[in-house]
Amino acid sequence: MNELAVRAVLSLPKVLLWKCRYGSRLRMPWVQSFGRHAELHLDKKAKVSVGKETVSRFGLFLRAEGGELIIGDKCFFNTQVAITCLERITIGERCQIANNVVIVDQDHDYRTGWGTYRTEPVTIGNDVWIGANAVILKGSVIGDGAVIAAGTVVKGRVEPHTLYLGMTKQPRPI
Repeated sequence: MNELAVRAVLSLPKVLLWKCRYGSRLRMPWVQSFGRHAELHLDKKAKVSVGKETVSRFGLFLRAEGGELIIGDKCFFNTQVAITCLERITIGERCQIANNVVIVDQDHDYRTGWGTYRTEPVTIGNDVWIGANAVILKGSVIGDGAVIAAGTVVKGRVEPHTLYLGMTKQPRPI
């Protein structure tokens, strides 16, 4: 058996536990391939949908508080990816997300004090590649086939089939 098949078998108890804990708020096929220390946290209003054939390595962290997190089919999450959703985060199909990526649809509203947030949905298209240590901030829309370079902070719109570097406002065609 290859490594992916072994991880899929080892992930079954975790998927079963999550399905029992979160019920209809979690839509996910039974066969997934989650690495060790994958975590899923949903509050009572949140919903999560994970497509088929999702693969993650060590330390995937998914948190939804009142929001809706949607992950398409055949996505790959490398080591230590963290996604926190308060409103809505959509990740398309066949996305490749590298080590230490952070995706959030909110930030703290420092003007009103601790525990208050400003939110805007995040949409990541199909066939997107996000490099290591990238941060995707609230309100970002990343078009199909875009490549987000390692270490990049994204805030705003990334056109389809472009390479987005640093915090440039000048994406380059690929």
